[in-house]
Amino acid sequence: MPHMELPFRIREDLKRVVDRGHAFGLGVAGGVTRPPAWGWSRLTQPLNDAHPASLTWTVVVSHELLRPLLMEFFRLLPAEVTGILELGSRDAFRAVDVFLSRQAIHVDRFRGAWDLFEPILLEDASLAVGVNGDGPFIEIFLDQDKRLMVHGEPATASHVEAVLRRFSLAERSESEILMPDTMLDATQTRSVLQERPGVIMDNDQLLLELRAAWDLDLDDDPERNLDAAGRDIGRTLWQGVVLIDQEDVAGRREAHGHFWGVAGSRRDMEQLAIDYIEAQGEWEVLDVISLDRSAFDNRPPQLDNLKPSLPNAGVLAWRVEPLGTVPDWDSEEDEWDGNDRF
Repeated sequence: MPHMELPFRIREDLKRVVDRGHAFGLGVAGGVTRPPAWGWSRLTQPLNDAHPASLTWTVVVSHELLRPLLMEFFRLLPAEVTGILELGSRDAFRAVDVFLSRQAIHVDRFRGAWDLFEPILLEDASLAVGVNGDGPFIEIFLDQDKRLMVHGEPATASHVEAVLRRFSLAERSESEILMPDTMLDATQTRSVLQERPGVIMDNDQLLLELRAAWDLDLDDDPERNLDAAGRDIGRTLWQGVVLIDQEDVAGRREAHGHFWGVAGSRRDMEQLAIDYIEAQGEWEVLDVISLDRSAFDNRPPQLDNLKPSLPNAGVLAWRVEPLGTVPDWDSEEDEWDGNDRF
């Protein structure tokens, strides 16, 4: 199995939680008990006006069986697939961020990134990951609780259940294999990634890598500012991080640019931030690492005078954080640079 390269490393100080023979991912710190039973259940959705007939299999097994099962299910994928990544959102108006491939990618491209980052994808309790493809449609999805879901057309049933039989897993009712939501809510989680000074080693960096590998994009409307209920909420406060670089006499250097701003959509905020940063003539924006809406009461101290009505769109404050050890950087680049428009 391929090994992850730096900066990603799984922490070596974590002890796996095991309850009566059921092993959990390393991202689980406690507050859990073994599921009532191992096995699988099947839910049938009949044909209706909105959707074709479909089947969903939910599979619950101990951690050591997840990878072998996934490898077998991946054999059922077509040549062109769509990657899926879900993780908890820092956005004030959305609980979960869902990322999908903009267009179908070759299955080998999906598998290349999966194989590289597999230890994180299987162990991290804060993210869910999956893949789907057509001909016939099949989706393989591993949720945050590391339950495996397979969704597909009836034509996939014989292939999916053949895999389950090879693992000697019994068909059961959902109530026999699924933990109550109240017990799942009590799960204690922890980071599985090793920390290194001067290097971001969190899900933002992982997302950056998978976005490039699977051509992922956030599954929302970038032109409108919608809340979880689909209502347009107009102009809001945003906070973001961009990857920036510059050329100087000492050579190329990179940094993260952290900014706060006001805009009426994600697309507008991205463009306002890029224009603001590049207009200063010092930095070029390479990528937007993260961009989330913030509740007004969570604004930083330097925006204490901001009016709740958010009258002006634009970048309100930003600062530069160098990557790695970079000598002789001007000290003011680590300070917030305010914008008097607010």
